[in-house]
Amino acid sequence: MEVKEYSFEIDLEPQELKVIETHPTKLLDSIPQSELDKLNWFIFDVLGDKDGSPEIGNIEISNFKINPDHLSGSFRLKFQIDRKFCCSDMESCSNDYIDFQFIMKGSKLFATGKYFDWTLNN
Repeated sequence: MEVKEYSFEIDLEPQELKVIETHPTKLLDSIPQSELDKLNWFIFDVLGDKDGSPEIGNIEISNFKINPDHLSGSFRLKFQIDRKFCCSDMESCSNDYIDFQFIMKGSKLFATGKYFDWTLNN
């Protein structure tokens, strides 16, 4: 089990942060699907147990905090890890998250978070 870092950048105007601060899920509207696909592969790569072809779903943003003086802050990206075991026709899911720190530079948001697979494999 190791901690891996994930970073991304998106276009976002600084004035949009006020809306996102009160409605954190609005941040997802600014993250392109291609970036969410990369995140999905990143999480898949970190997972020690690949049984059931894990996929990421039900992505949400919460705990959005901002320091307006420095245009920096943090947020939590919550998601569900869905697995489907076709040989037994069973499904399972678990909830997890990545805490991101971000900084605004002009009209770009740069976010970095660390992910750790909590699954016990002993």
